[in-house]
Formats: sequence, C-alpha cells, structure tokens
Amino acid sequence: MVLVFMCRGSRFLAVFPIACIVYLLHLYHEERLTIPDLKSIVPLDLNTPLLPPETTQELWEDAHRLSTADSFRDHFENIIKMPAISLAEAQSTCNWQDTEPVNFQFTPDTDWAATDRDDWELATRRSEWHNFIQNELITYEDHKDRFNGRGIVIVAGHEKSLKRVRVLLKALEKLGSKLPVELHYWDDEMTPGSQIVMSALWPEIYFNDLASPFNFYQTNKDGLANYQLKTAALLNSRFAEPLLLDSDNIPTIDPESLYSSEAYLEYGTIFWPDIARTRPNNPIWAITNTHCRKNEYEQESGQLLVDKRRFFYHLQLAAWFDNAQNIPYYEQILLGDKDLFRFAWHALKTKYGTPPKWLTSVGILTDEGYYCGHTFAQHHPDGRVAFMHGGLVKQMALQNIRFQHDLRGGINQVYKRSARDEDHSYIEQVGIKWDQGLYVPDRPEDMALGSCTDMYAVDAKPLDDILPGFEKTFEEVGGYWMLDAEGALEAGVK
Repeated sequence: MVLVFMCRGSRFLAVFPIACIVYLLHLYHEERLTIPDLKSIVPLDLNTPLLPPETTQELWEDAHRLSTADSFRDHFENIIKMPAISLAEAQSTCNWQDTEPVNFQFTPDTDWAATDRDDWELATRRSEWHNFIQNELITYEDHKDRFNGRGIVIVAGHEKSLKRVRVLLKALEKLGSKLPVELHYWDDEMTPGSQIVMSALWPEIYFNDLASPFNFYQTNKDGLANYQLKTAALLNSRFAEPLLLDSDNIPTIDPESLYSSEAYLEYGTIFWPDIARTRPNNPIWAITNTHCRKNEYEQESGQLLVDKRRFFYHLQLAAWFDNAQNIPYYEQILLGDKDLFRFAWHALKTKYGTPPKWLTSVGILTDEGYYCGHTFAQHHPDGRVAFMHGGLVKQMALQNIRFQHDLRGGINQVYKRSARDEDHSYIEQVGIKWDQGLYVPDRPEDMALGSCTDMYAVDAKPLDDILPGFEKTFEEVGGYWMLDAEGALEAGVK
C-alpha cells in the first residue's frame, strides 16, 4: 500500500504503476529508499488536490498578472503537480441538453468524436507537454534583448498574399497609423525585388526569413500547411508586443489603440472569437487539464495581440503543439493554428483577454434574400469594429466579385450580428455553407464554389449602420485588386 501511494505521487511514473513499484523496490533493496512506518502516514483526503503548501488561490486565479516570463516558472511547476482530470470530467461541464443547434467544428463521425479517446492516451499526451515545459523551453533571459517595442507582424510572401498586404498597408495609412510592420516569409518565397516594392509602401518595415538560421526559434515547412509559421513569426519577431494580422485583414481603426484597452492592460493578451465551439469530448480539454467551457468560442487568429515579455513561454507551448513532431496528432483535433494559442493558455492556467462582443458576419444579400457572409467583423474591446477579416473573400469566384462590384454596389453590403453577442453562452445558430453563385447572371458552368458563413435566424442589415463608408474605403485601398489583375478595374494597386 505504501509503494502504491508513493507511485501515486510520482510525477512521471504514475502512468506506469507496475514499473514504478518495481523501481521503488530496487531502490529499497539498495538502501536508497526508506519506507516509512505505516503509523506515521497521515490519512489523505482524496478530495484535496495534491498541491504544494506554498500554492495559493491567488496564484492560480491571477497568473495573468505575473509581470515577466520567468516569474511563471513556479506557476508551471505547480501546474505539473495538479491532479489530472479524465476526459469524462473534462466534458461534464458542457452538458448541453440539445447539441443540434451548437456549431461544432468537427462532425460527429470524426473518430475521436464518435469514440472517446482513452485516458491512457491522454495521460501520455499530457506528460509530453509537461516534459516540454520542464525541460525544453528556450530561456527568456537569453533572448530578451532581441525584443523591443510594438508593431504589426504579418506572415506573407507569395504574390497574392503581398497584394493583400498592400491593401492592409493602405488601410493603415488612411487611418494615420504609425506602427512599424514586420513581414515574415519562408526562404525564397519573397524576392529582393518584392522587398524593395514593399519598403516603398511603409516608412518603417522589416523583413524576416523564417528559414534563416538567425532565428532563435527554428521551424520547418516540409509537409506542413504553414500553420506553424504564425507561432514562429511571433516568437522571432523583433517586437516585444506584437500584433499578429493575417494578410487579408483590413483594420478599420488605428490598431495602436488596442494597447491602451482595458482588456490588454489587464491580461497582456487579446484573443478574438471564431464562430464554432470545441466539442466537449475533444481530447484537447483533458490533455490540457481543462474543463470544457460552454461560454467560450474557438479562437480566430486573423488578429492576435500578446505581450511577449510576459508570455514568451506560453507562445513556445503554442508553437510546440504544431511543430513537425506533434502536428500529425493535433491536426486531428484542432483546426490549423488558431486554437493552439487558446489551449496553450488553458494548459498553463492563464487567463487571456477578449473583446466582450462576439464577431459580426459581413457579406452580400441577393434580391431573393440569400445571404452569404465572407468577412468577420471583429471588435475592439470598447465595442467598435476594429478589423474586417475577409477570410472567405479568397474563395469567392471572380465572376461573382465582378457582378457584385459592377451591379450590386460591392461585396460589403450587409451584416448579421447576434442580438445577444455579449452573451457567449447563448447558442446562435451559425455555420458555414456552400455558395454555388446561382444568382450570378450568365454564370459559367465551371464557376468555382464559394463558402459562406450565416447566422440563420438573424436578419441582414445595411453595413453602413455599423461601419459607414467601408465599401468606398475598401475600393480606395485596393480591395478589388483581383479584378484589376484581369483588367476589369483600376483599384489603386499597381
């Protein structure tokens, strides 16, 4: 019984109980282990977590207020010592009576959704990131002098992504933003000529080749979908407080105001929501020792703000989840890079900042009432629309974009916003649907399919009600560059 108890307290051998007991007997035989007298053992309350005496509730609740990355070291040790929760425990807190209206990213027939993963597998995965946190972190003290100031980080390099960056930069110029910009790319993806052209568009712009050995955090691109490049860009960025933006994201207010927002000042981060929720039996909840949350959306990483001076190690864990070794497993349970940040913070028991408002869908509306949302309007913590992330514009057929621009007043016509967008536990019926573009005149048979978001029970309203003049701005900053390339429109992007 004593040996079993001691194995229960072992940090790494607890998942191998027989091996643990044999090992302890070996130590006892060599007189390197003393087994205490049974009378000296104080009865253990199994309902009490095995936390060290110095651990306090304040540490767990307010870890986000720790002032430097290295001040998290003791916090991480306490996390490793936390009792593990099972998958059944993790999913018990998301007890929706009816899951039909809930928008989950993965379908019910996904293997892990149809059949729960066993706790042995989850314990193994949990021990892997525990080991990473304890033994493999790159030390902040050795690299802190590389980081300074605030700025915008963008991952882009190929021709189309750089055209989107031009639109983004023109929008920033129109807003009077003075933030420096840093473009991260891979190897020969960006030519010296492209760098010269981009340098002429912004007064303070830097370039970083993520394939270069100069980067202290090394990643690779072989066989991966580039999701790992965002975390690598954040870690290697020259900025201490980087704002990550996708190339297809158009700011609608000067993003520098985010740094003085209450959310950022309190949490040192701002993460923005997506439309979906994480399934209660997704293995990631138990792997990160986190109870499922009914009032939490998945994360949308088209924009992300973080203080690297405080969360240098958190970013490394996010990067670890999608490195070449781990991505075959984690790509089965997480979609891309976006939720790696959220669950790294969950794993390390650190709160993050979010805007009170859920996202707003922006798109087109036909005369017949068909709505197709192609852009997420994401909000500043003060409630204003701060970004127009046109993730699905890339999937709109050129014939459709031309039709909307020439005859319908543009692609930014209407919006859908939940009436309860600050109640994140409320289930708004939302999802993604295919758009065949049947409303397009003289539609060619081979016209590409598009994707749309929709809030099915919400009425569409004119976008000018919440973002006056955005369609005009969109054209002025070159948002229709894809038509200009075909000679159909002078969009201001040369």
